[in-house]
Amino acid sequence: MRSSTCIILLALAATPSLIAQPEFTSESLPEWREYLLPDEPASCWRGIPWQPSFARAVVEAQKKDQPVLLWAMNGHPLGCT
Repeated sequence: MRSSTCIILLALAATPSLIAQPEFTSESLPEWREYLLPDEPASCWRGIPWQPSFARAVVEAQKKDQPVLLWAMNGHPLGCT
């Protein structure tokens, strides 16, 4: 990653949120729930028919003449390796 991109990301992380946060009280819990949960565009990946195995995905992709996305990673999902 280039240093200018890192600087921009650090600056964005250091700035307060642009979305107004509700005050945290017992009465504002429904507002906080709505504030914290992702909206529909952020959770649209849930509508993708993921396959549990690569072999099943390849068979289905061949039937539909579509490509396959193989997502592979090594280590902890939060980067704590």
